[in-house]
Amino acid sequence: MENHRKDTKEPLRVLQLNSGSRNFGGVSSFLFQVYRHIDREKIQFDFLAPEETTYGIVRDRINEMGGTIVELGIRGSAAVKKIRLYRQLTRYLKEHPYRIVHINSGNFFFNITACAAAKKAGVPVRIIHSHNAGDAGMPFYRKILFRLLKPALFRLGTHFAACSVKAAEYMFDENAAHDGRVKIINNGIETERFAYNPGVRREVREELGLGGRLAVGHVGRFMKQKNHEFLLVIFSEVIKKRPDAVLLLFGEGELMEQIRKKAGSMGLSESVRFLGQRPDMNRYYQAMDIFLLPSLHEGLPVSGIEAQASGLPVITSDAVTEELKILDQVRFLSLDAPPSKWADLAVSMAETERKDGSAAVAAAGYSIEETARELEEFYLRAGRKTAGSGK
Repeated sequence: MENHRKDTKEPLRVLQLNSGSRNFGGVSSFLFQVYRHIDREKIQFDFLAPEETTYGIVRDRINEMGGTIVELGIRGSAAVKKIRLYRQLTRYLKEHPYRIVHINSGNFFFNITACAAAKKAGVPVRIIHSHNAGDAGMPFYRKILFRLLKPALFRLGTHFAACSVKAAEYMFDENAAHDGRVKIINNGIETERFAYNPGVRREVREELGLGGRLAVGHVGRFMKQKNHEFLLVIFSEVIKKRPDAVLLLFGEGELMEQIRKKAGSMGLSESVRFLGQRPDMNRYYQAMDIFLLPSLHEGLPVSGIEAQASGLPVITSDAVTEELKILDQVRFLSLDAPPSKWADLAVSMAETERKDGSAAVAAAGYSIEETARELEEFYLRAGRKTAGSGK
């Protein structure tokens, strides 16, 4: 939504928080796309990062659209960061009052800390939005603490949302997604932008020098949750069946160099390409033949929605919510299944006739326009109830 009517009334400003990292991941991408498509004469976003913003690559565009980016620059151990986040965020919100703070994270402890600060600062509308459905790598004692503190979310927040039923059950409780306390907000995408285009496919495959090679694709931050090590094992089995295969890895993250070394030690360096973070991922989905997502857990992965819109067959782990399946060419496999089974299915499904899936994805409620309208109406309703309280 690039054109807006003129209006003398100041827009309602919403402060968006996500724990993030330096990498522009799924949650950041989702919020930025919502911001692009929401009516900015009515609603404006500001983006706050505890440490360093994830929105660096789109900073100029955010500024042009009227938004601001705030970085608190918090450093230290995990425990120290939580204490500093509470103190600095409370201070910031008292100095810059907002009617609505929208906290977006799959990290329970970030959500509870940020929401406690917002409540302390007197923010009237405090939205906790779950974007994850698992806790890979969480120590046992933190899992116990997580379960004990869950009820506190409902005392600290005023509104609750999740990207899927599974993400709601994980962050809140098993009934919350079904009894109306948690609103499910689909991770909408620009469906038409990801539509399958044979001409773009030929162009990008030529750019990448793929020729007739089998292109296995993955999009995701290099972190434990995404399970890149198992992805490499699967790909090593694919290579046995299709020696011409190439693995295209998109994303950045703290484990990227570790995965690069792992690929080298497995003798896969010539067949695995680390292509980084791309602002035009819609083009690169076109070049793929099969999309693999062996995650340990997910809320509802935006990449899986984008891949389906582009007509790609998708194989994902059964740890990922079944809500991801919009089109028939999505298959779920156990992470305990032999890598050779993943490889057999990947090679087989890669031969499926490619058809555009963008219209079906939009019809299923995953267009960013629909998501933006839904959030716009929600913010305006909540804002009207708290008129006179902050921005």
